[in-house]
Amino acid sequence: MHTIFISYSHKDKDWVQNWLLPKLETNGLPCHIDFRDFEIGVPGIINMERAVETCDKTVLVLTPDYLNSDFAQFEAILLQSQDPTGLKKRIVPLMLKDCQLPKRLAMLTWADFRDPDRREAELQRVIRQIKADFRKLDRKPAKPTWPELAPEHIDIDRLPQTGYELFGRQQEIMLLDNAWESDSTHVVSFVAYGGMGKSTLVNKWLERLRWDNYRGAQKVFGWSFYSQGTNEQVTSADAFIGEALRWFGDPDPDEGSPWDKGKRLARLIQRHKTLLVLDGLEPLQSGFEFEAGKIKDPALGMLITELAKDNPGLCVISTRVALPELARYPQCCVQQSLETLSPEAGAALLRLHGVRGSDAELQQASRDFGNHALAITLLGAYLHELSGHPVAAARDIPDLDIPVEKGRHPRRVMQAIAEKLGPGPKLELLHVLGLFNRPAERAAINSVTAAPVIPGLTDSLHGMDEAAFLRTCDTLRRYRLLARESRHRPDTLDCHPLVREHFGERLRQQNPEAWRAAHARLYDYYKGLPEKLYGKHLPDTLQEMEPLFAAVAHGCLAGKHQEALEEVYKPRIRRTDEAFAIRKLGAYGSELAALANFFDKPWKNPVAELSEGAKTAILSWAGFRLRALGRLQDAITPMVVCLERYKTIGDLIEIAKAYGNLSETYLFLGEMKMAVECARESVKYVDNSNNSLYKVLCRTILATALHTAGDYTDAEKLFYEAESIQRRNKNSKSRILYAMPGFRFSELLLDKGEYKNVINRAEKSLKIISDKNDPLIIAFDNLSLGRAYFLKTAVQGADDHFKAEYHLNLAVKGLREAGTEHHIPRGLLARAALLREQQNFHAAWDDLTEAQEIAGRGEMQLHRVDYHLEAARVCVAERRADQAQQHAETAAALVAETGYHRRDGEVALCRAQVARLRGERTAAHKHLQEAKATFDRQGIRMWDWEVAALEETLHS
Repeated sequence: MHTIFISYSHKDKDWVQNWLLPKLETNGLPCHIDFRDFEIGVPGIINMERAVETCDKTVLVLTPDYLNSDFAQFEAILLQSQDPTGLKKRIVPLMLKDCQLPKRLAMLTWADFRDPDRREAELQRVIRQIKADFRKLDRKPAKPTWPELAPEHIDIDRLPQTGYELFGRQQEIMLLDNAWESDSTHVVSFVAYGGMGKSTLVNKWLERLRWDNYRGAQKVFGWSFYSQGTNEQVTSADAFIGEALRWFGDPDPDEGSPWDKGKRLARLIQRHKTLLVLDGLEPLQSGFEFEAGKIKDPALGMLITELAKDNPGLCVISTRVALPELARYPQCCVQQSLETLSPEAGAALLRLHGVRGSDAELQQASRDFGNHALAITLLGAYLHELSGHPVAAARDIPDLDIPVEKGRHPRRVMQAIAEKLGPGPKLELLHVLGLFNRPAERAAINSVTAAPVIPGLTDSLHGMDEAAFLRTCDTLRRYRLLARESRHRPDTLDCHPLVREHFGERLRQQNPEAWRAAHARLYDYYKGLPEKLYGKHLPDTLQEMEPLFAAVAHGCLAGKHQEALEEVYKPRIRRTDEAFAIRKLGAYGSELAALANFFDKPWKNPVAELSEGAKTAILSWAGFRLRALGRLQDAITPMVVCLERYKTIGDLIEIAKAYGNLSETYLFLGEMKMAVECARESVKYVDNSNNSLYKVLCRTILATALHTAGDYTDAEKLFYEAESIQRRNKNSKSRILYAMPGFRFSELLLDKGEYKNVINRAEKSLKIISDKNDPLIIAFDNLSLGRAYFLKTAVQGADDHFKAEYHLNLAVKGLREAGTEHHIPRGLLARAALLREQQNFHAAWDDLTEAQEIAGRGEMQLHRVDYHLEAARVCVAERRADQAQQHAETAAALVAETGYHRRDGEVALCRAQVARLRGERTAAHKHLQEAKATFDRQGIRMWDWEVAALEETLHS
């Protein structure tokens, strides 16, 4: 059924309701009209836009009152419709009283209703034309209808509250519509500085989808990652990942590593045509130049990467920085910049706020404020409060010495509004909201405004009754500095991050004592919240622990760094030596966010207020967590600083450990020379101590570095030397190397083909560590067993594939649970080799692709070599010679670049296999002889079976 929307001034209500409406409906033209059809509780402008979108015709009743009403610029809303080029067909203007149409409506041809005696005839002419147009529409294909989506399949309550006005974004709306209908677009990301209307755009599009029952979506889920504003904040996606896993039906949201959780969540989302909205992603993106925009949180990074590759629905992201993860998939991911509005759209937005002036003046005002959506919205609200609403008053707003990218234009208007409001509760409340980096609960606000008064901050707010407080909020909402009340969280107050940043920064600069005092109160509030909410001093889940992370942040902002460390972080988050948050909850991201508060500049300079011992501990913890999250380059800085501090105090064991950690990190990065040098320093320092345990550990670290560099002779000597030291240690649990040292030795023994020895050692190690429940060490022992059984099967032809598969699956699972990203490719690459032999190529490529992505994110050059070698072998098995050669040559180049000479023989063997596949027998013989010579020189027997098979093929 075709319908008509009637838009009019309420001063003409009687004529519309008593004459026009009955005439149209008695002639068979159903009408949509506000007093009868608008949704209660929804802003009028939203209802009007919805009516324009859903009705086939819009009748404008043109009178001076209509053109001068609060919705005088409703034609600007019409221009947001899905069919802007068809306005003449969709809009029917009726001139009821003499009025001067603005240029923006001059294109429309109006029907003359000014003479009462001719209205009936004119109306019949209009009705005939409308009916003719409707008959044409009937001949067009019907618009599809979608079944209503049940409320339990929709969760968008956490998305930010935004304004209703959206101008100049028709192309972006159409982009989203097309992406939703497309099977080839998986992710759309809108990129712009704060206040440019990213969230408003997405919310507006969501609103339109809601009108159409979400157009076939089976699940709709939204989340906003609140941040302080333009400054980078080190935050975590742990809460989002946990809640989303629960909502999408994961049976155990706390299980597994961050990467495992991200992949599981992606699989759950991919089961349905899901609309996933992620708002404000920038707090979780790196601000470092060499990796600008890279997602720092591993679970979120895994989720977005998986959705970029495969997504039957759509993921919509808003952020300030482009995502390099999406740049890898340009064929199915769109990153759209929202730099500015057009001057015309800015002028329309000002007119909607009732600002008076010519089109040229309004457009110039838009330009003067950078065509910045938030600036223009605030400017419109500011000018509306002035007598006559003159646009000329915009020229009187002083400029600020702030970079444009830090929000200069909107902050100019914020400051003008603040000066207009003057001292009192309104300005105080804005300063209080500046203390938070997310929506503020009333209870938290009350903790700041409680007695005694904080001079210069809560003088007026303290003791204010509820009615006065609500009036204060209403005024700030009128100026658009405070978001409208959330229907879902009425106990919170929210505002744009730039508003929080501006007023928080002014409080910190102008009244630092009040700033610290207020944060001290929030520190006390949040550290007591777990007991108040959950009855627990030591929370058990990430959700229960969230207030403690907030307490650390506020405590540090209050200048109580040492107290926050000693009272909250160490005893209640870390649980002293238990490392509870990372070992039990896998919350590496949240832990790193908490640690960032103790730095002046991450990750080099801890704050001066900390004790020297605390500074060293903070550096050590930060380096470990950064490395565990695969951020190896970042981890180097705190490790080096920590090492220098240990040298200053002369702690030999800690110096040795620090050098060992650096060696391992440099090794993953492919910096072989530095890895060997640091490992040698580690042994040198530990040998000046009496600690047998670390003498063993440091020797195996050096042995591994030498083994990786291709020096098998010295590496093997060091492993046996370490084992000899262990045997002499009366407190040792084993006469052989076990746990991590044992795994390192097993890697060399497998290269030598000693799979029986490795099986014996790994089984003994598992028994020794059975009471430790350490997922990383257990995973490494399973990895050794899996690789050993795979080699046994290859050499002996024994049917031990099931044992190899069992242990390799346990290894991958354990490495994920351990949450240390830099180790996960070891398991994936080993399992891919087994899957290749089983000719399960699809599963092999799944593991290889994940290993490649992890290695690429962390610049793990050695894993990249191993990926390309195994990818070449899979391509040979699939008989894809060109791709196999490409992978083999890439591996060869990386080996030469990094000095990863442990793989020299494998590179030559791979080249031989590729040449044989291409029918190049001479080249194959040459590379095979090179491989054999290298294997013989290094004592490698692991590949004898492959060499024998290739020789037989070449001689046949």
